[in-house]
Amino acid sequence: MTDIGQLFYIFITKIILMQENEKIFYSAIGKVIKTRRKLLGYHFTTFCYENDISTTTLGCIENARRKVHLSSIFQVIEALNLSYSEFIELLEKQLPKNFSLLKTIN
Repeated sequence: MTDIGQLFYIFITKIILMQENEKIFYSAIGKVIKTRRKLLGYHFTTFCYENDISTTTLGCIENARRKVHLSSIFQVIEALNLSYSEFIELLEKQLPKNFSLLKTIN
C-alpha cells in the first residue's frame, strides 16, 4: 500500500471510530435524560407539552436517532431540573470507562 493509501486508510478508520463513539455518546445522553424524566414521573408527551419541547426533538434525544442542537439538549436538561454539572456526572456514569469521542475504547 502506498503512503497515501495508508494515510487514507487511517483517516477512514478514525472517522468510523469517531462515528461509533458518537453513537455511544448520544445513546448515553438519551439514557440519562429518559431515566431522569421517568424518575420525575413525567409521561413523554406531558413532559414535552409542559416544557415546550417538540416530541420529535425529545424522541431523537432519548433514542439517539440523530444529532440534535446542543441548545435543545440544554433545554431538556434545564426542564429536568438538573444542573449541568449533575448532568455531566450522570452522563459519565453511563459512558464506558476512559471514553473518548476521538479515540478507540479500551
